[in-house]
Amino acid sequence: MPKELIKKQPRKFFPEKLDFSVWDNVEQELKKLMSFRIDSAKDLETFLERLSELYMILQEQLAWRYIKMTCKADDEKLRKEYSNFYANIFSKAEPYRIKLMKKYYVSPYREKLDKSRYSHLDKLVANRIELFREENLPLEIKEKELSSKYGSIIGSLTVNYKGKEYTLKQLSKFQYEPDRSIREETWKLMMDKLSSVRDSLETLFDELKEIRIPQATNAGFDNYRDYIHAKKQRFAYSVEDIFRFHKSVENVVVPFVRELNREKQKKLNVNSLRPWDTVVEPSGRTLKPFENVNEFVDKAIKILSKVEPEFGANLKKMKNSGLLDLENRKGKAPGGYNYPLDETGAPFIFMNATGVPENVRTILHESGHAMHSFATVNERIILYKHTPHEAAELASMSMELLTLDYLKEYYLDNEDLKLAKRKELVGTISFLPWCMIVDAFQQWIYTNPEHTSEERDSYFASLLDRFNTGVDWTGLEREKRIRWLLQPHIMTSPFYYIEYGIAQLGALAIYRNYRLNAQKAIEQYKNFLSLGHSKPLDELYKTAGISFDFSEEYIAELLEFVKEELNRLEY
Repeated sequence: MPKELIKKQPRKFFPEKLDFSVWDNVEQELKKLMSFRIDSAKDLETFLERLSELYMILQEQLAWRYIKMTCKADDEKLRKEYSNFYANIFSKAEPYRIKLMKKYYVSPYREKLDKSRYSHLDKLVANRIELFREENLPLEIKEKELSSKYGSIIGSLTVNYKGKEYTLKQLSKFQYEPDRSIREETWKLMMDKLSSVRDSLETLFDELKEIRIPQATNAGFDNYRDYIHAKKQRFAYSVEDIFRFHKSVENVVVPFVRELNREKQKKLNVNSLRPWDTVVEPSGRTLKPFENVNEFVDKAIKILSKVEPEFGANLKKMKNSGLLDLENRKGKAPGGYNYPLDETGAPFIFMNATGVPENVRTILHESGHAMHSFATVNERIILYKHTPHEAAELASMSMELLTLDYLKEYYLDNEDLKLAKRKELVGTISFLPWCMIVDAFQQWIYTNPEHTSEERDSYFASLLDRFNTGVDWTGLEREKRIRWLLQPHIMTSPFYYIEYGIAQLGALAIYRNYRLNAQKAIEQYKNFLSLGHSKPLDELYKTAGISFDFSEEYIAELLEFVKEELNRLEY
C-alpha cells in the first residue's frame, strides 16, 4: 500500500511555474492586482482571494527559507538566503499589501458583503492599515537579520562532558539524572558556557532594542510595548489586564507551586531546592519515553489517532512527506515550532529531541498547532488562516492535555505512566510563574528603554525573586541574572509569551470539559480549529466551550481541577 502524502494545494490564480523568488515577477502580479477592476461584491471577493493567494505563495517561500536556516543555523549561506528573500522580496511587497488592503477597505462594495463573514476582516484590515509605516520596513529587515544571529550563537555552543561533546540542549538531559552531583555539574557547565557568550548576546539584544523602539515612534506610540500590543491585534484584552494576570498568578499559583516544590524537596531529602533539582523525578526513576526518532514520531501518531483518527493521519502524512525535523544536533537552532505552509496545505514541525519526557510534550504541542493548520487548509483569506497566538497556543496546549490518557504508548510501566501524567499536570501550572516573569521582564525593558545591560539583568533577577516558587539561587547570582538569555522569544519574538499563559488556562478548561464529556469537548475543539481567525478571540474561546478569563477566581477554579486530577492519579 503506497504511503499517503500531502497533496500540494493547486494555485487558482497564478501559474504553477511562475517564479516568485524574482522581484520583477512578484511586482508584475502586484501591479495587476492594483489595477484589478471591482464592479460588484463578487468581484471584491475574487480580488480578496487573489490577493490572499499571492501572499500565501510569498509566505511559503519565506517559510522554507526560515526552515532551512534553522535546521542548519551554522550555515551562513542559508541565513543570507533567508535575509535576502525577506529584504528583497517579502518586505518590498509589504507596501503593496497595504495599498491592496486599502483598495478593499474603500470599495463601496464592501458594505454589500456578508457581515457575518467579513466584519471581523474589516477590523483586522483597518488595524493593519493604521499601523503600517513604510519607514519601518528597513528596520524590520534589520531586525530579522539580527534576531537570526541568536539561533546561530546558541545553536553552535557545545560543552565537553566526560569525553563527549554536547549541545546545550543535549546536555540538559542530565538534569533528569538521580545523581545530584551530575545534575549540578552539568547545569553549571551549561551556565558557564552561556556566560562565555553573555556579552555578545547582551550586545545583540541592545542592537535589537534600538531597532524596535523607533518602529513604535514612527507609528505614533509612546513605547514599543503599546505598539506591539496593537500590532498583535490584542483587541480582547488590555495591558492593564495583563498586569492583573501577573498579580493573579503571583497570588494564586505561586503559593501552590511553592507547596509542590516543598513536597519535592522533602522527597529528594535535600536542604533546599536548587535550579538543578527542578525537573528530576524524586523517586529516582528516569523516564525514557523513546530510543530513536522513528519510534518517537510513530508513537505520537498512535496517540493522536486515539484522540481523533484524523489527527494521527495528518501527522503520518507529514512524516511521509518529509515535513518533520525532530532530532537535536550540533548547528541546529534551539527551540521548536510549527510553521504553516500556506501553498502546500500542511505545516512543518521543527524541534530538538534528545530522548527526555519534555520531547513528548513538545511533539504533541506542535501537533496541536499542526492540526490547526490542517483545519484551515480550505480558508481562502490569508488573514483568517493565521490565528492570533492566544488561539494558536490554545490549540497546541490543549493537545498536550487531550493526549494525557494515551501516554501509555511512551510509558509501558504503570508507575512511569503515572509519573508522566503527574509531570504534565504539574507542568501546566508550574509554567505560569515563568510565563509571567518573561512577560513582566519585557514590559519593563520596553517601558524603561534607557536601561543598561546590568540594570536589565538585575531586574530579571528581581522577577525571579518575585515569582519564586521555592528555588534556592544562593551563590548563583551570576547565573540567576543571565538565565533570560536562554529564552529565545525575548530575542526573536518580542512579547510573544503571555499568550502561552492565557492559552494554558484555556487548555485546562478544555481538558476539564473533556473529563466531563470527551466526545463533546473534541467536537468543540475541532469547531474552534476550523474557524482560524475568522472570529474575534473571545468568540473563538467560546466556540471551544470555554471562557476568556484570567482573573484570580477563574485561575483558582482551574487550580482546584488540577488538584482533583493529581489526587485521582494518586488513588
